[in-house]
Amino acid sequence: MAGKTPVITKIEPVVPLIKPRLRVAAYARVSMETDRLMHSLSAQISYYSDLIQKNPEWEYAGVYADRFISGTSIEKRSEFQRMIADCEKGLINIILCKSISRFARNTVDLLNTIRHLKELGIEVRFEKEQVNTLSSDGEVMLTLLASFAEQESRSISENSKWGIRKRIQKGTIGTANKHILGYRFDDQLQQYVIIPEEAETVRWMFRMFLEGLSFQKIADELNAAGIRTTLNNCFQEAGVRLLLYNEVYAGDALKQKYIMTDPISKIKVRNRGELPRYLYSDCHEAIIDRETYEKVKIEMKRRADMAHPVYFFTGLIRCEVCGGYYSRRMNHSKGHTYINWACRYKLDKKNCKSINIREDRLIAACIETVGEDYEKLISSMSIGENGDIHFTLSGGEVRTWTHPPIPVRIPKPKRERSLPKHLFDGMIFCGVCGRRYGRVISDRKDRHMYWRCRSKSGGPQTCDSVNYPNADIERIFCEVFGYSSFDADVFKSTVCKITVQRTGSIDFYTVDGEVRHYEALKLRENINSGTRTAAFQDRIRCAHCGNLYSQYVTKGKYVYWTCKGKRLAHAECTAINISDCKLRTIAAYVLGLDDFDSEVFETSIDYILAFTDGSLRFIYKDGSEKTWQKV
Repeated sequence: MAGKTPVITKIEPVVPLIKPRLRVAAYARVSMETDRLMHSLSAQISYYSDLIQKNPEWEYAGVYADRFISGTSIEKRSEFQRMIADCEKGLINIILCKSISRFARNTVDLLNTIRHLKELGIEVRFEKEQVNTLSSDGEVMLTLLASFAEQESRSISENSKWGIRKRIQKGTIGTANKHILGYRFDDQLQQYVIIPEEAETVRWMFRMFLEGLSFQKIADELNAAGIRTTLNNCFQEAGVRLLLYNEVYAGDALKQKYIMTDPISKIKVRNRGELPRYLYSDCHEAIIDRETYEKVKIEMKRRADMAHPVYFFTGLIRCEVCGGYYSRRMNHSKGHTYINWACRYKLDKKNCKSINIREDRLIAACIETVGEDYEKLISSMSIGENGDIHFTLSGGEVRTWTHPPIPVRIPKPKRERSLPKHLFDGMIFCGVCGRRYGRVISDRKDRHMYWRCRSKSGGPQTCDSVNYPNADIERIFCEVFGYSSFDADVFKSTVCKITVQRTGSIDFYTVDGEVRHYEALKLRENINSGTRTAAFQDRIRCAHCGNLYSQYVTKGKYVYWTCKGKRLAHAECTAINISDCKLRTIAAYVLGLDDFDSEVFETSIDYILAFTDGSLRFIYKDGSEKTWQKV
């Protein structure tokens, strides 16, 4: 009602009389296995357990402790991961931790974890720094303090590396790999000790390699013999290669083969000269004598050179067009093999207009310009765009070899069209792949002309479109547009594009923007398959003589349906036969299905009338009819 004053009622907030107890947990971590740190970890666990349980407003949710794991990453800390999972389950409200460095020494990991917990409404309190993550300045303080913790970790790492390198130089450091195939490391002797059974396996590996077996074949032989690696795994090609190249088996030890570039990510890479390496010679008993070990190294280099051979011209010839180097390529043509040198950029299909030069011609140019001892005299070469070769000798002299003139190729005249231009050229498109239809003259006696998709020419057929006789397209145009006969001028003034669909239906696009559709199912006459459909039995009736159709098989697999009246004595039935696979296609088309379904057919169709012109009339069980006319 207009003008009525609303009644306002104040709803007071309901404050619970007893606040729920907060579920509180603690996190502790030590990174090294020492008595002092283990005592520290035990003290932390006891301290936080007592602290949480003595507070009447808190409920004890446990202490999560990781032992002997670095804080530079959270991935390998199982207790830390379990604590985060319990937070996500809603089992924890507050986390207590001694310091930021105990929680994480990686700034990114720390901030990502704290923000995730903050979204869950979980508070983290760091006792040493007096930081509360849910406070207004908590994240700013965390960012600064976490950066200090990360930098402290880097400083500790550098100090540790310095100490390790000093011990390496003095020869007083052990090894991280306590068990390598054939050896175990004795901590008292501070050296490798031979394991006799495994040593025999190592000697067998070296013998097989010198006998010519590949790394993969050696691995297969070891696996077939039931021998496993020190981790009880099957041998792999890469593992065999590393073992055969390991200097430990010759009684040596190479220190600092790998280095850690970043203490946070802890990624190790091979030391390729960034830092000095230290070789301890004859530091333990050898399994393989030094002569055999050197033979293996020489054989490895020989096999590597065979896989990636280096020739005299490799890395010597520079392209004057693009600045790249020439590479050796082997080409095959008409049963002959030719070796060419070509610019790498050109081989990579980049924009370089340099010319290729055959190796025999290149050697002949070197001998002609420099002499027989060209390999000792030439320091560098370059090839110009016209093929001239410039030789720079070791003394600084420059000599030039002039390439013979390249004959000018006269382009072949274009062949005239074998067929004159047709009215439909460039107007018929494939509705399957989008390409144009091309004109084809049949090889049959009648030499009739038809149109087919260009994707079906020059190789395997990649398009499932149908072909169309030229006369059929003209007839269908007249039928769609209501003309009694086809007229080329009328067609040009009416239609601008024709699209043939997969089923054989045709869309005519008029110059006025209209689309006229011709619905059809055009069967592919040359396609057949060995189907046999029981649903057609006693359901096909001849419209000419009234007899039922029966099936017969040709070539042992192709099924056709034919009128029984054609087999009776003195019968004059002219009904045509129809293959089972095409009848399935027609039935699916009439029923509006993508593929034939016997159950749908039997429940929908009463019988089929077959006419002498090839058309089929489908009589539905409800009395309705639908006729398919052969295109």
